[in-house]
Amino acid sequence: MKEIIKNNIINYELIRIRQNTPVLEHLKKYNFSFRLKQVSPELLEQLKNSDHLIDMKYGNFIAGYGRLKSESFRSSGGLKISDSKENILGSFIIEEKRIIYDAFQPFYKERDSYVYMYGTEFYTDMSMLDVLKEELNRKRQYLIYMGEKVNGCKSESQFHEVSKEELLEYAQNREKGEYSLKKRRYY
Repeated sequence: MKEIIKNNIINYELIRIRQNTPVLEHLKKYNFSFRLKQVSPELLEQLKNSDHLIDMKYGNFIAGYGRLKSESFRSSGGLKISDSKENILGSFIIEEKRIIYDAFQPFYKERDSYVYMYGTEFYTDMSMLDVLKEELNRKRQYLIYMGEKVNGCKSESQFHEVSKEELLEYAQNREKGEYSLKKRRYY
């Protein structure tokens, strides 16, 4: 069983998730909006045993889910994951049939990031990479966002399709994200 902690504002609730169920899938099923924060294993243990609220620094999150503001994958909202320590650029946008890497900025720094602010806050000792690996177990299309191309008076999103293994490299190697940002500027 995997364990996460739910912040109920007045107390913490331990939630156990079956090993074969991805954490984000479980959270989406039971919450219309949420934020997932990585904490140390020691702090997670402390939260499990706490009988009062612990003063924690409000910080960057590894996952956010909120109401999608438009059909565009670049819109605020939807399910997104980012590296809370900002060692890896951008966000991974997780949709039903595809995962898109956009190197521009973490989801929690988007202009309209407030769409994630009002959801329930959860804590885990899993890293962003651990959460992404769970999502990669489902069959999806893996894409790197490469910018917009003008076609007449309409712009079209440009993607580069990659393998699961290559997408994983973007989650582990900052230089890959920097390279995709440099390539994007030529559109």
